Amino acid sequence: MVMNTMPAGYSMRLASMADFAAIRAFYNELIDDMADRPFHPMWDKKGHPSDEYLRMATEAGELWVTEGDGAIVAAVIVNGEVNDGYNQVPWQIQADAGEFISVHAFGVSMRLQGQGIGKAMMHAIMDAARAAGKKAIRLDLIDFNLPTGRVYEKLGFRKCAEVKLYYAEVGWQLFHMFEYVL
Repeated sequence: MVMNTMPAGYSMRLASMADFAAIRAFYNELIDDMADRPFHPMWDKKGHPSDEYLRMATEAGELWVTEGDGAIVAAVIVNGEVNDGYNQVPWQIQADAGEFISVHAFGVSMRLQGQGIGKAMMHAIMDAARAAGKKAIRLDLIDFNLPTGRVYEKLGFRKCAEVKLYYAEVGWQLFHMFEYVL
């Protein structure tokens, strides 16, 4: 993955199982920091992202972290897994399984938001997807998380639909479906 766009003092790398405690601590801190905000993604320490989900993504080589000052300050899971509801979406481009990637559990420490870390991570993901010959990057955002949708739109993502999706952690919820064509 290309990482030359990271702000000074930060580096992005693939997580390893040795990072698990730090990854869990990062997500727990982020969940605590977002708890009283109206635009949180409905994550919680006992639900999503769960230990099992984070472990599986790490073992599969799908969890990326950004570090700065010796700590994990951002994390994202990148793979081709999507909810069945993605089939309902009128995407901009036809892309079958394996021809696109999806972004999950993307978070940046609240104390560092607005400093370009998330943008740099997304540009690295875009570069890697292009290099792998993918056609698009797709993601869903729960309805409460609209400020994040505006960030994705500034990066060139297009909102393609609003769809009710079922996830065990939150039940049936309205999600905004975004796509970036590579």
